[in-house]
Formats: sequence, C-alpha cells, structure tokens
Amino acid sequence: MRKYFIPGSILMAGCSLFLLFFFTVCQHSFSDFAMELFCHELSGNTINLHYTLTDPEALGIEEALPSFGGFNKAAVEKEVSYLKNCQKQLTHYLNRELKEEELLTAEVLDWWLTGQISSEQFYYYQEPLGPTLGIQAQLPVLLAEFPFRSREDIDTYLKLLTTLPAYFDEIAAFEKEKSEQGLFMNDEILDKILAQCHSLFPINKTHFLVTTFGERLEDCEFLDSDQKISYEVQNLRILNRDVTTAYKNLCRSIEALRGTGINKYGLYHTPKGIEYYESLLRYNIGTDLGMAEIHKLLEEQMESDYETILYAVHQNTDILHIDKDIPSRQKPSDILAKLQKQIQTDFPAPQDVSWQVKEVPDSLTQFLSPAFYMTPAIDAREENTIYINPSYQPNRTELVTTLAHEGYPGHLYQNSFENKGAYHPLRNLFYIGGYTEGWGMYSEFYAYDFLGLSDLEADFLQAMSSLNYAICASLDLAIHGEGWTEENCLAYLSSFGITNAEQTHELYLNILEEPSNYLKYYLGYLEICRLKESALALSSSLTLYDFHKWFLEMGPAPFPILKKHLDALEVSSHLLQRTHQNIHLLAVKPVHNGLNHFPVEPCVLLIGCNSLPRKGEEHHPLVLCAADAGYISLFYQVVNGGG
Repeated sequence: MRKYFIPGSILMAGCSLFLLFFFTVCQHSFSDFAMELFCHELSGNTINLHYTLTDPEALGIEEALPSFGGFNKAAVEKEVSYLKNCQKQLTHYLNRELKEEELLTAEVLDWWLTGQISSEQFYYYQEPLGPTLGIQAQLPVLLAEFPFRSREDIDTYLKLLTTLPAYFDEIAAFEKEKSEQGLFMNDEILDKILAQCHSLFPINKTHFLVTTFGERLEDCEFLDSDQKISYEVQNLRILNRDVTTAYKNLCRSIEALRGTGINKYGLYHTPKGIEYYESLLRYNIGTDLGMAEIHKLLEEQMESDYETILYAVHQNTDILHIDKDIPSRQKPSDILAKLQKQIQTDFPAPQDVSWQVKEVPDSLTQFLSPAFYMTPAIDAREENTIYINPSYQPNRTELVTTLAHEGYPGHLYQNSFENKGAYHPLRNLFYIGGYTEGWGMYSEFYAYDFLGLSDLEADFLQAMSSLNYAICASLDLAIHGEGWTEENCLAYLSSFGITNAEQTHELYLNILEEPSNYLKYYLGYLEICRLKESALALSSSLTLYDFHKWFLEMGPAPFPILKKHLDALEVSSHLLQRTHQNIHLLAVKPVHNGLNHFPVEPCVLLIGCNSLPRKGEEHHPLVLCAADAGYISLFYQVVNGGG
C-alpha cells in the first residue's frame, strides 16, 4: 500500500531532476532536512508529484516542466552522489538527541539511503518492463486516474503525454544496454509485453484513455462547455500522435533485441544475481533474515498449514465441498462497508475517509491483477479508489478476502493511518514491501473470520490459501536463490501431486518476471506474525487490538527497526481480544502505490478443495493435487517507485 510512484523517482528506476543543496546542521532542524529531501524526491517527476500532493506549492515545491523523470546511468550516478551527501548529513542528526518520532524517521531514512546507494551496482538488473508489473502496463491506469483539480493540471497532463516518446526511448536504450550485458528478458516474456502494448491500440473515441479523460472534465466546474470540447480534441490528437508513437517505437526497439536474452533461468544464473536477490530481500521486503532462515520459516509454515488441513478433513470430509464456486451476491461496496464495522473488535476504529470502487477497463483486464488499491495524495486522503477486475469473477470467499486485503483492514485502512499526519511526510515515500504487502496478506487471512463459517471451516480455507502462497514463495526463493530450473519446479510440485505442466510454466514465468514478489507478500506476512508473537509475549494484558494499533501507528519501517521499537507498545483499555480468534502462527512463529509499488499477478496455482482425498480414499497418498485448482488472490498492485 504505497503511493503511486513511477520509475524515475528512485535510484534503481532512473532519477528525478537533481537539486543540489547543502545542509548545514547548525542551521537546519532534522525536520527541515527531511522536508528538503522529500521535496527533492518529488520535484522531477510529474506523476509522482501529482499523486502525492494536491498542493505542492504549500510545501514550497515549484513544479518543473512536465516529465516522467529520467532513465539513464548518468542521472543515476548524479543521484547516488546526492544521496551519499544526504547520508553524511544524516549521521550528524543521528548523533544528536532527536524526538522519538524523529529518531524513528531518521533510522528508516538511514536504512533506505543505504539500500538506494548500494543498489547502484545492480543498475542493469532492474526491469522497468513486464507483462503485468512493467511501467508500460501500469502507466495507462495512472494516466486514466490523473487528477484534474485546476486548468493547470489539465495543461500539465497533456504536456506530459507529449514527453512519453522521449521517456520510452530512454527505456529502450536501457534495454539495449541490458542486452549487451547479457541480462535481457527471454523471448516468451518479450512476447507477453508486446501483446500487452498492442492491446492498447487503436485509440478511438471509445478508448478508455479518451472516455476517462472526458469523465474527469465533466467534474471540472471551472471549465465551460467549449473549453471541455477543446481539451477533448487536444487529448485525442496527442494520444494518437505521441502516446501511440511512444508505444510503437518501444515495441520496435525491444523486438529488435529478440533472442539476446541468454539467461532463461533465475537470478542465480547471472553474475551478481545472488547479491541482487539478497538486496531485494533486505531492501524491498525489509527483512534481515537470510535465505536459509527464510527457507526454514516457509517449511515450518507449510507443515503447520498441512496439519490444519488434515485435521479439518479428518473432522469433517464434507469440508472439501465448502464454498465451491459460489458466486458473490453482494456488491463490493456493500462488502467494504460491512468490513469497516466487523474489524472494530480487534482494530482501532477506521478513519473517516471516503472511497469508491471502479472496474478495470476492458482493454486491460487480461493484464492487470484481480483487484488493486490506488492510494490518495497525502493531503487529500479522502480520494481512495479500489479497482476490481471483472474478468476474474471471484467467488464469495475470494471477493471478501480480496476486499479485506485492499480495503478493510488492508491497504485502504492502513493508508489512513499513514495520512493522519503523525509522522514526517518523507516517510510516505519509503516503500517497504514486507510491511505494506505483508499487512495486506495478514488482512486477507484475517477476513476468513468474517465469512460466517465455523472455526473449523475458516481455518481450513485459510490454511489452503496460506499453503498455496507458501509454495509460491518457496519457488521464488528456489528459482532465484538456489538456481532451480523449470524442471526442478515440476519435480517439486509433483511431490504435492501437482503435475499440470502449463500451470507450472506460467508460474515459473511470473517468478522470473519479478524476483522476490511472492516473498514480499508472504514473507512480509510471516514477519508480521513473528512480530505479533513477540509483542503479545511482553504482557498477558496485551491484546490483538493493542498490537494492531501499535503496528499501524508505527508506519512503514523494516522489520529489524520495528523489533527495536517493540517496547513502545502499550496496553490499552480496549481489552476485547476474542477468545475464539485463531492467532495464526502464534505458537511457532510470531502474523498492498501509487506508482512504485508494482502489482502482483495472481498465482496460477495450485490447490483446490477437490485436490484432497474423499472419505473412502484413505489408500491414496494424501497429497495436494491440482484437480479443479483454484486461483490464489494476490491482489495489491499499486506501483511504488521506491521499491
């Protein structure tokens, strides 16, 4: 759950306009220092700026010429030099007495700067393009939601569109350099990207970038009808002239690189792949666990989930038929409203914010996740939007748990705490995937208690979903951290009775596309569980409400820093922990941006209720098969440029 940042605002995805300034500690407070850095990170990227602030001038930010930011090595080197200077200045503040909140911000900033600076060595390992996660796939949605609050915003938007050919040219040049380094994508992923790009065209009067533009103009009371018509004409002309040209040129450029992707496997098989993957674990997820520790944690959780499933089946074999393909009869908005009320036993009362639910445009349904949440500007927290992808047609369980992940108590709810103004705005720019996506998954699993099922049924369905995620996360670790090939994955999945080669192939491609993505969700969830275990062990008086309140009010931070601040957790008067609540993992382990936070594809696996043996089939090996396999809902796709 982060702000919409596009590559360009951070080191690994290019660089915003470099603003050289020097901090004099004796003349600047830490808050001033942090605010200058905040303004710098936003100033050179129009999308990032407009999705983060409605009124940049209120913070002294003068908007530069419309730009998507730069994407070249020279800009990165300049940014690294700037960030190193920032970190030197930061050490002076860390050696002074800071207020508690300032100290936390300084600690997280130091961690973030270290990650950004160290990532320079992995410049060619980043991948701005992708069938679902790439900027070329995310950008149309961001453009369709670009807010028009004034005539200046509309003019900025149209000028921004005219810069897209140059921005995509820089990405094409970067991909050529990647190819020369032997790090270009394989042809199958290339085909998917090309198909996604081609699906956006032709652009006519019914295209969603045309219709959504007109819809936003309708809400602009500061325009008369003639002005609206004039803008609509300009928009259609620029879309066909500049946007179409940008995408076609990009397609031609990367098509010319076909066949140059020599590595058809994971990061393990590249020169710095292991180091890069470890960097993703530390700075994208926010964990300090090594790969061996993560592997052990995943294995333990899979064993726990498997035991839960076996116990439920032993108690009641009819549980295998639960909720099978039952469509939801409720509107998503009604489900969200109900979730708002249901969570208040174990969570602080939701902030008074508004939200709306929209459907993904038809032309994007096959490329975007089942659902995603778009975060509002930090000075307009009422503008919350959740997109539902109608092509997935989720059943009742999937819809409720998805909306819990994206809405309450998931990302929308989580974001309302970040925008309360309790900590420095700079922290809104830190994307810590494990904290954000782990909470979305935590919320998704929590929502099984809201399905009106018995404890046994809820635990069974939750364990089935958790086991799916654990398998995918384990494969992510094995492919990129241990060098597994697709054949290795097939052999591993066959031990679960999963033999569908087509499903395995799709999952393998998904994991190649975005290393550590499944771990960002599932390991983040497990880290929250471990943190919860440690928190509740501090005092028998502490409740789930206390832990949830502390975790949300702490805000985005890597898990090692959160652990350091556990002593700030206080017992509240809200002693309402439910005795029937299954504190998942409590015995053995401790619990979805804007544009930087790339969306997660739904897992193509794995396990459906029909995978388990029925009564009278005890002679069959008890393995989890892919018969009637159900989708897993990994659904938060707001892109975050800091991650």
